Amino acid sequence: MTILFDNHQYAKRLQEAGMSAALADIQAETTGEFMNELGALNIKLDKYAVDTTAKIDQVEFKLDAKIDKVDIRLNGRIDQVEARLETKIAESRAELIRWVVGVGILQSSLLSALLLKMMPG
Repeated sequence: MTILFDNHQYAKRLQEAGMSAALADIQAETTGEFMNELGALNIKLDKYAVDTTAKIDQVEFKLDAKIDKVDIRLNGRIDQVEARLETKIAESRAELIRWVVGVGILQSSLLSALLLKMMPG
């Protein structure tokens, strides 16, 4: 950002307002130096803003990459746990079926034995 400042015009306006020429020239010169320093400071601040934005973008990119790695790793672990749970559920289901079939056969055997015992004969 460039600041345009006309020392001569400023000194002229000060003189028109009643300030002595020598004092108006010193005031204009000092104000001009200040404006130049302010312009240099603005340039430095603009550069700092650009540098900071670039650094923030770099950090954001690195963090996104790390988050993606963690996401992939966690999804892999979740898939492993899901597979183990599905296996255990299938094993439990098979065990339950064996128990139900076993109890059914035992119940049928007991009922058959009772019926045979109750028959005269």
